[in-house]
Order: sequence, then structure tokens, then C-alpha cells
Amino acid sequence: FIDFGTMVSPTIYARRCLSYLMSNMPQEALGDAMQALVVAPEWPTAFYLQAASLLSLGMESDAQESIKEGFTLEQSRNND
Repeated sequence: FIDFGTMVSPTIYARRCLSYLMSNMPQEALGDAMQALVVAPEWPTAFYLQAASLLSLGMESDAQESIKEGFTLEQSRNND
């Protein structure tokens, strides 16, 4: 048998990230947003979640950069 491992969906991290944000746990939310980016680096939603987490941590300039990256990805998808 060949073990392909398990495929983790980025939505698992997205849901938990939102839960952490609503529970005022921004550091944990950032961790899950970053994990979503590892699993799906071309998923704009992961960048937006990262931005929300960073903003909650008071890191506004980093949050703006994440929003720009997510927007750029969305634009490139819409133009294809």
C-alpha cells in the first residue's frame, strides 16, 4: 500500500481562525490563518483571515500587506 497521507482542507483552519477571533484569541487565530496559507497558498481568504488576525494584534501595516496579497490573488483569478 502507498500512504498518501491525509489532505487537510484550509476551511478547517478558516473556521477555527474565525472562532478564535470571535473569542478574542488573536494569536491563535493568526496561527490557524498561517496554517491555511501553508495548505492553500493561492487562497485569498487565507490572506484576509491573516489580515484580520494581524489587525487584532495591532499590526496594521502587516495586515494591510496581507489584504493587498489577497486582493492581488483575487484579481489574477478574475482575469484568467
